[in-house]
Formats: sequence, structure tokens, C-alpha cells
Amino acid sequence: MDLTKLVKENEHTMKKYEFYRSLGYGEKASELLSLLTYGNFPLQQLIKSLPKEHIMDALYAWFLERPETAPENAVSAFHRENMPVSQISGAAPGGNGGGFLKNLFAPRGKGRSRSVEGAAAGRGLARVMEDSGVEMLCDEPVETHYAAMSMKAPEAASLKELSELTSTDSYEQIEEKGFRAVLTEPTSTFRMTTNTSSMGIVLNQIREGRHVDLSQVRIEEILNYFAYDEEPAKEEKFRIHTELCSKNDERDLLYIYAGARGEEKEKQNIVILLDVYGSMSSQKEVTQETLAAIVSRLKPGNRLSLITYSSNDETVYDGFVINGEGDREDVMGRILGIVISGCTNGSAGIETAYTCGAKYYDKEGNNQVILITDGDLNFGVTAKDGLKKLIEEKKKSGLFLSVIGTGLYNYKDDKLEVLSKHGNGTYCVVNKLEDVKESVVRRYVSLTSIVAKDVKAQVEFNPRFVKEYRLLGYENRALSHADFKDDTVISEPYGSGGYGVALYELIRGNSAEGEAPLKYQTAVLSDSEELCTVKLRYKEPLSDESTELSHAVTQEKNGGDNTRLARLLYCIGEKLRASDKPDEADEEFFKSMLDDDAWEKLPGNNGDKLKLLLDYIKRNS
Repeated sequence: MDLTKLVKENEHTMKKYEFYRSLGYGEKASELLSLLTYGNFPLQQLIKSLPKEHIMDALYAWFLERPETAPENAVSAFHRENMPVSQISGAAPGGNGGGFLKNLFAPRGKGRSRSVEGAAAGRGLARVMEDSGVEMLCDEPVETHYAAMSMKAPEAASLKELSELTSTDSYEQIEEKGFRAVLTEPTSTFRMTTNTSSMGIVLNQIREGRHVDLSQVRIEEILNYFAYDEEPAKEEKFRIHTELCSKNDERDLLYIYAGARGEEKEKQNIVILLDVYGSMSSQKEVTQETLAAIVSRLKPGNRLSLITYSSNDETVYDGFVINGEGDREDVMGRILGIVISGCTNGSAGIETAYTCGAKYYDKEGNNQVILITDGDLNFGVTAKDGLKKLIEEKKKSGLFLSVIGTGLYNYKDDKLEVLSKHGNGTYCVVNKLEDVKESVVRRYVSLTSIVAKDVKAQVEFNPRFVKEYRLLGYENRALSHADFKDDTVISEPYGSGGYGVALYELIRGNSAEGEAPLKYQTAVLSDSEELCTVKLRYKEPLSDESTELSHAVTQEKNGGDNTRLARLLYCIGEKLRASDKPDEADEEFFKSMLDDDAWEKLPGNNGDKLKLLLDYIKRNS
């Protein structure tokens, strides 16, 4: 079998090959990883038959000797050659299920057996699919789903249609906020975040031709996803930068950037917790690319633990010490031998991951759990309150939990938000190779090295110059004024070099003009010429005491390309929400950005993603 030829003759595999090579994997390993994807029982059996060291070399040599023309055919032939006689007439455990699906959806009398029909009707589709390693749904009768499609027979159904109709995605609901009066609410307090997960979800919805819902659009996370023309923090822990520009004669926009200094510890204790429940089958390619990206960044002396979980959890690597490139490739070879099947006992997996991480805890190093999942926790602790309690107890160990979400149709964003926030970690979403490059490769250090926790922001406005304000986004991250200095109120962490962006709309004027809103309230105005003060409060990763920073904002109009980019992203977010919040000035600005493709001149290498969003809005306007 000529693996090199197989890679080069397909654009998709060639793209994957170039990605793996860019991560530092050798030619043989990159070819194998671009042609093979983990998840099925026959491939696991093949991997198990090879030596544990130099797996990629042995696997490559094995394929070279095979007469078949494609890797999947060679693996299937190996499985048949080594299958016990008792299994020859039945479904192989953990198989890929292709024959079963073809049979299930074939018209009656054209290959659809009575035994399969009876099995599908008599028990949940998930259970029948699990026998073949596919498991899409969980314990629901097939006829229920057909009835929902108003069909008399399953032959008219496609797997995608079934998935769309049975979609059980879940998100925290968002309620957009209006303006706040400075005279009665002089401070605006919120949990600062570096998360970008909402943007990953939106991109996936658009790529798949699905509707974007308001609850999926967290404007602050869209702002955070894009690159700005900002200087990184150097000497100081955080760099706060603000820009002010006019929106119209009466309103201004205030742009706030808070970026953390880059800090990467040499010693790394990384625990990967991988969801291998059946619902992850459709995401195994992007998951493999994500795993490869993480493993590629491990340096000699770093420790790696790898735990998989579904109905049960399994420890693939327990504190394995990386010594060189060969070890990283061996890890990826073992990953190719992981099988996808079963239900999702995520809480048990979390327990095992933290136990493993604690065993190799290094007080001078970085101790990080990375959870890769679609969030569909359907066994063990499943409720958000229970997960919150579980992860808050676990984080006392000093380990941090970051989340990489992936998946369609059964994606539990609300649960993953709880886990990342209360586990002192960051949260991103990947569903395509482009997402992996952006959220895992480019932001790897931010994802895996937490440099501050419980980061809160508070903006105090000067009533001499601001009547009202509105924070754009952050609806589900609002805090009270008192929460800012209350160190028992948790917030969100910052990874190394991570940044968060906030945008305010201000109605200018003297708050003392007109009648006071309350009978005994008096406007006592300062003589300060400052527009406002931005405060940031954070804790060191292992500390319980906060440090506070302060940045005064003048009335100088210094808004530039960063503010224009943030404003465009705000307009995009509101259009995705189908919101009525944008006014005439916003609409005129949005149109001006589209005229002559002015958006292409904005800072950062953001063109492809902006074009995808703008094209979607044009199609749906």
C-alpha cells in the first residue's frame, strides 16, 4: 500500500498531513494520522497487536506490506482474519456500524432485514447502534423519531435529519439589558473573561447551515475571539488599555482591553480527559487533531496522563514522562487505538482525572486538566448544580480545569460553562481544523497555563460627563457593586497571554441636570475631569487574596482601529441575535464597513472569519 500516494491524491488528507507536519510530527506519523482516525474496534485490535514503542513505525511498515488499496480495507481485513468464530455472523463489538446503518435505512425488501427492523423497533436506537459502535441517541424508540418526521417508514430518513429533529443542545438563556443611569448606578461590575466558546459555536452553526439562536451569541466571547492591534503586558501582570470615540453627537463608545502577561512554566503536569461516548463519533477527526496539537507542545520532562470515559473510565497514560519526539508519536499511536462507545459518566471521569493529576502534582509547575467533550453527561452527576459542587471541591487540589467543547445536535454548552468557570479554567469550542489552529494551537499557552483567577472588572463613571451607560454583552456575567471586593465571590481565570475585551455605549451629559430620581437623593459631583475609572481585581492562581489595579480614562477621543473592530463585532453579534438594540448610527456604521470592503482593513488576521459572518448576515437579512 502506497500511503504517500493516498495522502497526496486527496485534498482533505493533504491538508491534514500539512497540519500534522506543522506540529512537528514526522512524515510517517503525519501520513498515518491524516489517513486514520481513532474510534473503532478493528483499529484498536490492530494497534494492540503492535509493540507499544515505535508504534507509528510498526504501523507504517504493516500497511506497506498489505495488498489492499485503502487503510480502512486493510484494517477490516485484519479484523476478519483475527475475529473469533463466534463473532463472524454477528456484529463486532465497537465496530464502525456502517453496514448496520446502510441496512437500517434501506427500503423494505431491498436489504433491510426483519431482524434489524425488529431490533430497532423493540429498543432504543442508541442501544442498537451501540452494538455497532455508532450510538447517536440515548434510549429512545426509533418510531418516536420517525413519527416526529411524519414518515411512515425510516427509508426517507437520513442520519442528519434524525439528529436535527432530536437535537437537545442546551444553553443559558440571555436577556439583553438596557441603559443604566449613572446617578443611581455609578458602577458597572462584571466577571471579566477570555473565553471564546460562543464564537466557536456560531461558526459551527453557520458552517452546518443551522440557525443561530440568541442564546448561542455571547457578544463578549465574540469580541474576545478576534485579534487586535494591542501590545502585550510585559512588566505588569495585566495591561489595561482604553479607547474612546464618538458614536454620534450625544453618544460615545468606550473600548476596554485587559490582557495578561505571558507566563509559561517549564514543568507541566497535563491530564487530558477525553469523552469517548457514542455521540463523539461525528467529532473524532477534529478531536484527534486537537489531541495532536496538545501532545505536540509537550516538552522533555513534561508529564502526560490520558483518561478516557464513557460508561466507564480508562487510564491510557498515568503520569507518562515525555522524553522526545518519539514519545509524542507513540502517544498518538496509542490514541489511534481508542474506541468510542457507551454512555457518558463524566463525573466519574473527572474524579479519575483529578486523582491522577494530584498524584503527580508539582507545586513549581503547571497542573492542568483538559476536558474534551460535547458536554452530554447522562450518567453519574449530570445536573449543573451537582457539577458545580463537584468541580468546586476538586479545584481545591490546585489543579485547573479547561474545557474544549466539540459537537452538534446534543451539545451541552451550559454544563461546560459551569465546569470551566468553577474549575478555574478557560473554555473554547472546536469543530473544524481551522478552529483547532485558532483556539488550540495559537492560544495553547492561554488554554493550559492559568496565570490569574477570579478576574473581575468594575467601571466607575463620572456623573459630570456621563448620564447613562450600557455594557454591550456580559449579560450572564453581571455582578453587584459589592461583589467586586468580596473575595468569596468567584469569577473567571486568565490564561497566559489571554485577553478580554469590553465595549460600552455612553450617553454623555451631566447627571445632575434635571430632577433627581429619588426625593432625598442629591447629586454630589466630583470636580475630576476624568470620564471614568476602570478597575481590575484578580488573585494569583493559588492565592485567596486579591490584587486590585486601576486605570483612569480621560475624555480624549483616541478611538482607532481596535474600537472599530470591536464595534463591528458588536453589530455582527446583534444581527446574529436578531436584536432591536442597534440604532441608526450602528446601522450606518455597519453599512460603511461593508462598503468597499472597509472591514478588510481592520487590524488582526481576521479576514476569513469576518467574511464568513458577514456572508451569513447578508444571506439572512
